[in-house]
Amino acid sequence: MKLNKNLLLTLFFTLAFGNINAQSWNYNNNRIAISFDGNSAPDHQYKWPIGDPDDWGATAASMAIIARLGLQDKLVHCSYNNFIDAPVGPDSENQNKLSCDGAIIRWHFDASKFYDVTTQLEEAKTNLASEMLKSTADDPLYFIHAGLSEFVYQAVKKAIDMGGLEVLSHVKLVSHSGFNENETRRDWHHTWSDIQELCGNRIQYHKIKDQNACTKPNVLWCSGKDFSPWYWMRDHQDESIRWLYRRAQAHDTGKADISDAGMLFWLLTGDENGSPDKFRNFIGDGIPDAVKGISVIKGLDENNKFTLSAMDDFPILTIPGYAPPYKDKYRKAMAIDAVHYKNVFAASKVQLTAPKGLYNITISTLGEIDGESTYRLKVNGVELGQTQNKETEKDYKIDNFTFKNVRLEEVNDIQVEFNSHSNGKIPEDDAFAFSRGRWTQLKFHCVEKEVEQEIKGTIISIEGEHFDLHGHWKFADDKKASGGRYIQYIGKNHYQEVVKKEICDAYFMVEEPGRYTVKWMMRQPDNAEGDKSNDAWIDFPGAKYYGNKEELSGYVKFHGRGKGEFTLNGQLDLHDKGQPWMTVDFPAAGQYMIKIGGRSEFLQIDKVVLYKDITFDQLKTLME
Repeated sequence: MKLNKNLLLTLFFTLAFGNINAQSWNYNNNRIAISFDGNSAPDHQYKWPIGDPDDWGATAASMAIIARLGLQDKLVHCSYNNFIDAPVGPDSENQNKLSCDGAIIRWHFDASKFYDVTTQLEEAKTNLASEMLKSTADDPLYFIHAGLSEFVYQAVKKAIDMGGLEVLSHVKLVSHSGFNENETRRDWHHTWSDIQELCGNRIQYHKIKDQNACTKPNVLWCSGKDFSPWYWMRDHQDESIRWLYRRAQAHDTGKADISDAGMLFWLLTGDENGSPDKFRNFIGDGIPDAVKGISVIKGLDENNKFTLSAMDDFPILTIPGYAPPYKDKYRKAMAIDAVHYKNVFAASKVQLTAPKGLYNITISTLGEIDGESTYRLKVNGVELGQTQNKETEKDYKIDNFTFKNVRLEEVNDIQVEFNSHSNGKIPEDDAFAFSRGRWTQLKFHCVEKEVEQEIKGTIISIEGEHFDLHGHWKFADDKKASGGRYIQYIGKNHYQEVVKKEICDAYFMVEEPGRYTVKWMMRQPDNAEGDKSNDAWIDFPGAKYYGNKEELSGYVKFHGRGKGEFTLNGQLDLHDKGQPWMTVDFPAAGQYMIKIGGRSEFLQIDKVVLYKDITFDQLKTLME
């Protein structure tokens, strides 16, 4: 049945793409392996601490290409974060894991084929080597080289050590990047040429054109800071494609870049000149059999409450690391099959859109006489706590537990985890019975709604994550920052001059012309002395700016002071002319640019704020 479906899809795409071959390099429903880099956790032993963030969206897009053709069972290996010796990061900030897990959940991939190299190096190498060893002339392995070469080198070496040198001639490697082939993050790491030498040039190799053309938004797979060519994903009828757009938005520097996906697109369609429009035509109505109902929208009733039903609002999902749940229709509950999954957790999740605010969230569970199941609640990847059913002498007695003062944003991932458990009291066959972790609903009570205050003036907020970073500027994550992210300058102090390579910039729109006051949300490290780590060079090219009503030009020193929390402040330091506030005059509506140069090491900037027609105190109140 699966084969017929694949053949039908292949025929469909042959017709849809006209003269384009359905596949390249003699690909014929063969096994596919792929390895991405793109580590999220900073690697401070390397000159560029953060990995290549184009993989975060490209990983999801690559899975979409496979799923669109119904070839999920052909993906036999997918490793990610493949920078060897790079540190491990928390799952909630692991961007490649978020992309892989999201694809597994939505498009029915086999979770056992996915490996985070930072935590599963040996397992990942063994799996890839084993797949290489299976290769024959009739069953070649197609490998998509979407990361650096050291991990691949180690997998090839393991395959050779397992006696598989000769079969490597049936491995076909696809590349598009000289950087991936030749870059090393440690002195002892290996390159693609080292791999070829190791295997005696047995691995077959094909390199397509570089899939980046970031200055040409409608060509290939990168459109720079212009997301408009990809708005079709944002507005798609298929929720999983809208999720794909959000994964592309995760890019650290705000680029629309999913360039590594171009290799699979070439392999499976024969076209190495992909583009946003071609990808849109390829995706069409969406991914066949994509999970439905993963998103819900709720409003508050007259008592500031709403409910999520386990039966109606939570889909049955395969979530990596958890057993699959099922729905007990008789008891209207979500549950885990204790016959097959004992003493393990199942999970289900939903993406909730609701009014922002502070909530008490109550879970209703069903007690069972044969065990006391445990329940955990996660919001946006963060575990809020857990509760365990009380012992009971009556099956399916309702038990409620409330997680208090939970902050919800407009859109939230809500995940409920529940396990099977035996108390050893109810004999069953030659052992004891287990409870099934049944739960029926989550009740949300908004105890403090976030009220949007009326703003009579005009405020322009330029978030740190919207800057295009260069030199020694980097992104960092912190829940205290707006949007959970800020930028930090980690280079040397440049008090006397502006260093061109240490300048970051951002574009912003001005809809109401006029004169604006400039402030920022900034922070110094806790160990910074006095006025250390508290200033930067600032410039608004194309606009006039002033201090003490005197027109200024070029870069000027801008400084503030604050520790612990990001603080709203900021003023000029003109030395002999004092420390006035900075104002900028935008003569017409349109797009403008701000440039910030590194001046003081370890300065942290959450955002830059421009405002007019309100007071500074009013601005502070609005931003609290």
